[in-house]
Amino acid sequence: MISVDEALEYVMKHFEPLEPEEVEILDALDRVLAEDVYSDMDIPPFDNSAMDGYAVRAADTVGASHKAPITLRVIANLAAGYTTVLVVEAGTAIRIMTGAPLPAGADAVVRFEETSEGLPADERTDRRILDWEQGAWIEVFKQVIVGENVRRAGEDIHKGELVLAEGTILRPQEIGVLASLGRARVRVIRRPRVAILATGDELIGVDEPLAPGKIRNSNEYSNAALVQRYGGIPVRLGIARDDVEELTAKIREGLAERVDLFLTSAGVSVGDYDVVKDVLGAEGEMHFWQVRMKPGKPLAFGEIQGVPLLGLPGNPVSAMVSFEQFARPAILKMLGKTRLRKPTVEAILEEDVESSGRRSFKRAVITKRDGEYYASVTGPQGSGVLTSMVKANGLAIIPEGIRHLKAGERVTVQMLDWPENVACTDPVEVNEAPLVIPVISVVGKSEVGKTTLLEKLVAELKQRGYRVAAVKHDIHGFEIDRPGKDSWRLAQAGSDSIVIASPKRLALIKRLDREMALSEIAALLTDVDIILTEGYKRGDAPKIEVSRRERGRELLCTPDELAALVSDQLFDLDVPQFGLDDTTRIVDWLEGKFLSGGGQAPAG
Repeated sequence: MISVDEALEYVMKHFEPLEPEEVEILDALDRVLAEDVYSDMDIPPFDNSAMDGYAVRAADTVGASHKAPITLRVIANLAAGYTTVLVVEAGTAIRIMTGAPLPAGADAVVRFEETSEGLPADERTDRRILDWEQGAWIEVFKQVIVGENVRRAGEDIHKGELVLAEGTILRPQEIGVLASLGRARVRVIRRPRVAILATGDELIGVDEPLAPGKIRNSNEYSNAALVQRYGGIPVRLGIARDDVEELTAKIREGLAERVDLFLTSAGVSVGDYDVVKDVLGAEGEMHFWQVRMKPGKPLAFGEIQGVPLLGLPGNPVSAMVSFEQFARPAILKMLGKTRLRKPTVEAILEEDVESSGRRSFKRAVITKRDGEYYASVTGPQGSGVLTSMVKANGLAIIPEGIRHLKAGERVTVQMLDWPENVACTDPVEVNEAPLVIPVISVVGKSEVGKTTLLEKLVAELKQRGYRVAAVKHDIHGFEIDRPGKDSWRLAQAGSDSIVIASPKRLALIKRLDREMALSEIAALLTDVDIILTEGYKRGDAPKIEVSRRERGRELLCTPDELAALVSDQLFDLDVPQFGLDDTTRIVDWLEGKFLSGGGQAPAG
């Protein structure tokens, strides 16, 4: 059995952005642009009025006020979409609507509200009657300057300008810009086609009457809805019975649809009939069958005729949670998107929570009060209680190795959506860590050589061209300022954060009211290829334990928690084991498992 992080990293190695296609711009909404878009024109293409009012010569309004109005003769009325050959000369004005081209001779616009047209009818004099066809006059009560209330040609976009860069996610505003540029079609990354197959003799269609021992096929619909929600095209294959021939035929039917990802549900748990496992094994190559998470432990991944396949659990909550963790980022990556993890917030638990020791995803309702997020579980948390997902707007994550959290403790919550009671008027702080940067923790008893090993690994990785970040965990606290230094004085004065910057180095010293989780620290380190940490035994990162004979044979980690072991003695464990000086071999293993697409499948 492998960890969630190991499974996710291995799964994601099998996906890349798909090829581009050209579509109509409305079909490009929320998709990734696959070309640079340059403008072949100025936008707006001509000087135009930004207000309803009067196009004037600014020089004619000098000194204008309510007590000393300037009178101008109105020579035309100009609506948006039309032009005029008349020229605004000294002492004249043209009545103009928003968006209409600025007529020749005019260099500013006076708003209606700043003229006699804006006065109540009973306050107008005979000479302010507005009938421009009979040669009306208008009084101006405000001096304007050249360019006032005028939108200049090219004010928004200049001809030849790069307007939208390749890789941009197209929102409604980008669609509007494309339309303004005259682009009816655009190249975007193709949407992935995702096959969805439910398995089991107990399943019936949603419109069939229930019979003893039967349940309706909800997984097909929830999975298809999730695929559609995240930008994929669901290819629904219906139900496959627990029969080798029927299941094989359904899988081949899905492959014939030229899908980019295959999703099955049910049939991969321990104790299930072997039909699904046998067929998947016969039709392709499966890489793992279980993940240390709850719900969602029975999760399979492999390839069938070159198409990645995720075997989701049969219980509806397990299937949806597993989809969010693995299928969602795979779909987003195929779409060319780079922000792949679910948005998260830190929330305060409102009740005690029990966990299995595996990474757990508790369905929870997240609310925001007095600037803090609070998490309350939605009731019974069984993997078949689909209404626990209906009531939830987030998944509270209980880290691996934790079996109990008390009310008042903080947890990281993956947000499923943002209802109004969460996304309120306060700014919403969203944490979104990069998916692709591996984090590996080096742990062990004191005096076993953890720092020495890290030092060697960093040097070897740098020699191979990798960018490396190192994180040191110190439970006792630390001091890095010397009394009298400027940074020390600023800290003593009460600064919450201090940044020391030089041309070649930068340091951030931040006062904390709680310990940051490793995932939060990793989210700050976005410009590296790998993060190595010393400590963080309780975290979810893959762990390399260092052990020495003189410190005994007892290990800090359980076999399920270990990714590898570095020691001067051998252990009867089914994990990679290296000697204390095997730096090259350890880095070879790190490269194959965490840093290259050709790594071996995780054990289990």
